[in-house]
Amino acid sequence: MKLADLLPARRTPSITEQIANGVIERFGYQRPDEIDIEEICDHYKIKIKPSPEPDVTYSVCTGFRKGFIYLQETDDWIQRKELLGEEFAHLYLHTISQMQSTREVTAKQERQAKDFSAYLFMPWKMLQDIVIAYDQPVDIAMLADEFLVSEEFVYYRLSLILPEKADALARTKAGFGYIRWIE
Repeated sequence: MKLADLLPARRTPSITEQIANGVIERFGYQRPDEIDIEEICDHYKIKIKPSPEPDVTYSVCTGFRKGFIYLQETDDWIQRKELLGEEFAHLYLHTISQMQSTREVTAKQERQAKDFSAYLFMPWKMLQDIVIAYDQPVDIAMLADEFLVSEEFVYYRLSLILPEKADALARTKAGFGYIRWIE
């Protein structure tokens, strides 16, 4: 059985998701472990440099889909990947500086970058292709391991699909359901 059997069947991808899918298609990635954000940045001539400020990651646009990503120091490979994905999204999607925009525009840009990163690292097609046991729910940790992202990242990606927070996905008599753990 595949995860596609547990996910909602009908959906219309957003423009942001379509753009992220275009990046995935350009590189021909077929599996989550193939998605290499540093290769993608290199292709678009986006340079990755250490941030001069500790605990601060930001990007500077130098032209259409070009620029620098200043990345905070981290030993956590997954955190590095997620930070790079979001900053890449800013450079790929936006040419306006947040320093020169309103709070509303900045908030919209941040949301778009986070969404784009989620679509890039956990594309719908790859989510659907995950092979799962027929009688076992799929929990967040399993998806995080499969897509090489944090559990928090998986929660966010699923929030773009499901109406409520889900801790696991499971098959029901009606076909699909999600589970919330009681704390």
